[in-house]
Amino acid sequence: MKKIMLLVILIILFPVAYAKEGHITLLAVKEVDSGLEGSTADLSLEIKSGSGRVFLDTFPLTKMDTQISTRFAKEIACDYIDFDCNRYDFIFTITADSTIIGGPSAGAAATMLAISLLQDISLDKSTAITGTINSGGLIGPVGGVKAKIDAASKSGIKKVLIPKGERFIESEPELAITNNTIAINLSQANETLDLVEYGKKSNIVVVEVSDINDVIYEFTGKKIKEPEEGLVIDEEYQNTMNSLALMLCNRSNYLETELSKYPLRNEEMIGVKESAINLTKKADMAYKNNSYYSSASYCFGANVKYSYLISFAQNQTKEKIAKEIDSARKRISEFNDRLSKKKKKTITDLEVYAVVKERLIEADYYLNSSSDDDNLYNLAYATERISSADSWMRFFDNRGKRFDLDKDVIKKLCQKKLSEAEERYQYVNLFFPAALEDTKRGIDYAYSDLGSENYELCIFKASQAKAEADVILSTVGIEKSQLDELIGQKMNAAKRNIISQTKKGIFPIVGYSYYEYANDLKQTDKYSALIYLEYALELSNLDIYLKEEAKEKKEISYHFDRTAVYLFISGILIGFLIAVSLKRRKQKAKKHRKKH
Repeated sequence: MKKIMLLVILIILFPVAYAKEGHITLLAVKEVDSGLEGSTADLSLEIKSGSGRVFLDTFPLTKMDTQISTRFAKEIACDYIDFDCNRYDFIFTITADSTIIGGPSAGAAATMLAISLLQDISLDKSTAITGTINSGGLIGPVGGVKAKIDAASKSGIKKVLIPKGERFIESEPELAITNNTIAINLSQANETLDLVEYGKKSNIVVVEVSDINDVIYEFTGKKIKEPEEGLVIDEEYQNTMNSLALMLCNRSNYLETELSKYPLRNEEMIGVKESAINLTKKADMAYKNNSYYSSASYCFGANVKYSYLISFAQNQTKEKIAKEIDSARKRISEFNDRLSKKKKKTITDLEVYAVVKERLIEADYYLNSSSDDDNLYNLAYATERISSADSWMRFFDNRGKRFDLDKDVIKKLCQKKLSEAEERYQYVNLFFPAALEDTKRGIDYAYSDLGSENYELCIFKASQAKAEADVILSTVGIEKSQLDELIGQKMNAAKRNIISQTKKGIFPIVGYSYYEYANDLKQTDKYSALIYLEYALELSNLDIYLKEEAKEKKEISYHFDRTAVYLFISGILIGFLIAVSLKRRKQKAKKHRKKH
């Protein structure tokens, strides 16, 4: 009887003890005869024990991009609050009274809902948000905001959060249907509409938000992430990168002096020389600003050009070039042997291994791609790439927080990053087919690395591919005039990540290097700055993927509310009644056997 009671109670209580559920109102649009009309829907989320999977059920059905956006929402929510979600499943359900137009605009709401359940915080039910969710927790632009404000007013919502930069929109012509005749009112067309003022007419408070921290504050009155302290650069990194920059830039000065011995009369070669000199000047300026990685990068580019020009001016024979190519291949082989003996104990070691390996593979590729027309340049590039790999080897020191980086752990991280990159690529491909050919190539390389068990480089390549897709997602709907603000937001997000990692005893060497380089590029090459900021974001939080193997994980903090208590009592009573019933049946059966 006791066993039966315990079994019944466990069956009843299991969903309560191992699941959390919440709801949030979605603002959407639906198609009507006159165009688009605002609508609302209910988004629910159940989190329960599992393996990190994400499910979406909708009624009526929505588009594929809605399903993918909920996966992004879960990923960004877990990353933003530094929560290990690998042991939980996320089940999203969207329910609407009529067919709504699906899309990524539910991303911000889904992220907020996931964070509220994971952090056990209550949401203001009279607040709603529309906006996509992007890397770094940034809120991206959406369409139909005016119609969504109208829907919020009809449903009793008091506050609507919209993406920053969407407060002012161009008014559309109004349609009026009378006696089966459509009348178009053009008087308000092309006028600027202030959505904050528009909302006031319906007693709706409209607030612009830029990132998920703003959203959390508007829903709860609290900010779970206060402004971070100043960024402290790892002293050992600074010293090593300083020496690396000095070494590469001293080589630039040496090569420039060597080149001066040879007169250049070819206009194309003179142009190459001017480009090299310009890179050297940029390197000098970056070095004076303590941007050592940027300085080293500029000098690397200059060195390739100088080496190429010197070889060109010397008019080297094919035999000599072939001999230098063989020598370069031997150096690559030696470096690979050295690299294979390096033990990886920290995330820095993991990243440095990938950086060095990438440079050696790239150098080998250029050597094998040489032809009579371009072998001088390819040889120069490969030679400098090998020298760069040698410089990065200095960062192997096993300092900082140590992780269990055995082969299986790194393989799982490779597979996880590949999955995320594939997801991003497929998502972008829905809207911009063939826009990410280089990204697809990077994903293919990562799969090749997975197949050849080169997991460290797989992680690196997949992270870069994911970042490149995120650049597209982050800039969709962004005006050119808003790029500086977007770069500033990404800079802040990357900086927060780096500061957070530093506090944990982890200095994300590659993430910080890319952050620094983006800061140097942001005035002259905004798109490249965004690319490197996305790289920085991707490579500044690898520890979250390693928590299961390396550190104690946070758990979802479950609490029993009144419903849980009622269920608990009900479970006891039901179990008791079942036990009593079974006992009586046994007694009756026993009496029956005695009679017969």
